[in-house]
Amino acid sequence: MKIQNTAMVLALAAAFSASAFASQTKGQEASDAATKKPAESTLPAITVFGEKTGSATVGRSYLDHEDIERQQAGNVAALLDTLPGVDLTGSSRPSGQTLNIWGFNKVQDVKVIVDGAPKGFEKYRQGSIFIEPELVKQIEVNKGPHTSMYGNGGFGGVITIETKDAKDLLQGDAQLGALLKYSHQTNNHEQDSTAAVYGRTEDGRFDALVYFTQREADDLRKPNGDPFRFSAIDAPSSLAKLNIRLTEDQLLTLSTMQGRSSAWAPFAALGEDAPAPTDAEIKKFGLDEAWKRKVLYRDQEDTTYTAKWRFSPSDQPLINVLASYGYSKTNQHDQRSASASVGSFLGSLGNESWATYTDKLAELRNESLFTSGPFAHVLSVGTQWHDHQRDTLMYYPSSTAIKDPSYNYGYFQPYYMPAGQQRGLGVYLQDAVSYGDVTLTAAVRYDHITAEGVPNRALRYNSPLPAAGHDYSEARFEGFSPRLGLFWKATNHASFFADISQTWRAPTIDELYSSEYYVSADKGSSTPGTSRGLDVERITAARVGAMWDQQGLFTDNDSAQLRFTLYQNRVADNIGPRLGVLVAGYTPADRDKLPPALSNYRNLSGYKTEGMEIETFYNTRYFFANASLSMQYGRRNGSQRDPWGSDEPVSSVAPDKLMMGLGFKLPEQGVTAGWQGKFVGEQDKVLPVGNVYRLPPSKGYGLHTLFASWIGRGDVLKGLEARLTIDNLFNRDYQPYLSEGVTGVGRNYKLSISKSF
Repeated sequence: MKIQNTAMVLALAAAFSASAFASQTKGQEASDAATKKPAESTLPAITVFGEKTGSATVGRSYLDHEDIERQQAGNVAALLDTLPGVDLTGSSRPSGQTLNIWGFNKVQDVKVIVDGAPKGFEKYRQGSIFIEPELVKQIEVNKGPHTSMYGNGGFGGVITIETKDAKDLLQGDAQLGALLKYSHQTNNHEQDSTAAVYGRTEDGRFDALVYFTQREADDLRKPNGDPFRFSAIDAPSSLAKLNIRLTEDQLLTLSTMQGRSSAWAPFAALGEDAPAPTDAEIKKFGLDEAWKRKVLYRDQEDTTYTAKWRFSPSDQPLINVLASYGYSKTNQHDQRSASASVGSFLGSLGNESWATYTDKLAELRNESLFTSGPFAHVLSVGTQWHDHQRDTLMYYPSSTAIKDPSYNYGYFQPYYMPAGQQRGLGVYLQDAVSYGDVTLTAAVRYDHITAEGVPNRALRYNSPLPAAGHDYSEARFEGFSPRLGLFWKATNHASFFADISQTWRAPTIDELYSSEYYVSADKGSSTPGTSRGLDVERITAARVGAMWDQQGLFTDNDSAQLRFTLYQNRVADNIGPRLGVLVAGYTPADRDKLPPALSNYRNLSGYKTEGMEIETFYNTRYFFANASLSMQYGRRNGSQRDPWGSDEPVSSVAPDKLMMGLGFKLPEQGVTAGWQGKFVGEQDKVLPVGNVYRLPPSKGYGLHTLFASWIGRGDVLKGLEARLTIDNLFNRDYQPYLSEGVTGVGRNYKLSISKSF
């Protein structure tokens, strides 16, 4: 379906709504945060900004516990895919998803923070987030680079995820509780089991939770009934959390989250099916082994530890301190079958590989509330230290490499995925000054980034010859990020906002230290060098919009909300690999005229993305309706292959997306049921044929979901809960544009039954 008549769609979107969020925002948001709505008033996946409007609600979308439970999604990216401006990239295969916000889809452009720990996996052609949805309480998406709390990247936005707490699960005044849950999905015969125990002391000073869930499933099925091969899952996950109220004003939270998965999988988890074996291969190796020769066995572990201390004395408005430390580590070990080819996988991590990504984030911030004459201030100051380290190694046992010292006899770091470390220190200052109904927010952040590569074990990628340009030494980057925001509450129901921000990101380890081979002048790549001369990427971002909310619109107990946002992002000196036209005026015949030690990456000419979002919501005691619409456009100066050539579309811009929903509630019976529709326009603004970053054009499609839930009432049925969700109700065959032509999943019935004690 192509969304051709924009005016008609906007009118349609305004007739419905998005669900309310259930998150009490923190930090700066304390002064004007939205109040939490009852769970019965929410609709999954499409959210707005709450009952109250304020400067802290601009550009934010939320998923609360009820939204997450109703979707029964298999991964966090699928949850977020239903939000306006947020789109899933990749496949439905386990660990095969990344996120795209407003056209930004690189891992460094979409920051993910879980309980204060950074999560981001940049391994080549792999997914980036591995978080079990069953452990998640709520998610906040802050779109665009308009927050000072996190620096060095995040052009697309920041996703903040909070895991469950004991107090969220305990019923009434109970001091001890437990949860048992079973879920089944028909598409892939998935069987999920969950068990949790939680409790608190009588005085409320301590509460703790231990949560365990296990996903097991066969391969997913496409709409035509064919298997989506190697999408089976066996993934246990666990969460343990302890809250200690040291005093009335101090809270210490300690948590750990663990996840693991093991399965045969294609090298590129983001991609489509592995190529089928030939008849000759099946005859030689047998059917099972013939298929396994095309893939690899992947063992993955994901670990997170966090500690938070909050000090907020009620009689000291100048003090609201948060100190936190987060540790995140992801390991992947890939190994191909013993019968696989030994010389065919140089560009896909060889026949065996090891990758470990470790992140540490320490943060200290304070918020002060005070007045100066007629002005009310919310002053925030903070500092962060972030350490990112990656260790990589692969085994490439070709007949040449295992005998060649320049290949280190087959053991070396992938030249396109080098090892290294990046450290960052940032400080920020922000003051939200209110005068009457107007709030002006001014902020500035300073970041200092250092990076250092690990010399490759293979001398052909770590040559001492100057013509190779292999330099793994330290690189430093620093700069300021100013931001300015204006919020005006024009009436009791209508508000207007405008924001402008400038920020930057340092080159990643991959961009700085990727290299190509160099043995001699006649045995070397055209672009052998590491890229130590890169400048930072820069962005100037602006957004304007309006918000409207009203209680008692048609009846005494209904509520309606609307948010409209326009945004534009201008990126300069964007970083990309050196492709096609290597230098100005270059042609393939000029290879001998190229300068020596030409870098593998370069700064390009920049690009622009812009778009529009509408989110609407209407809710009564027994009925709710909603809609959200997002539309994006992007244009690159020159092209990725030829910065001096013709302009081309930004390939990561998502098609138009309209989300709609209708439903009813019977609070006395504990019943909620409804329909959700996702309508995606076609995407024909694609790169020319032959471009390495080209995504094939996609057709529009519509997907329909039905959902229902029942919560037991009364002493006998209390704590019992059942949910049914039917995805892709009409078994529509579709291929999402950002998923590189990967076929979507067929009809899927999801049923869960839980009992809390």
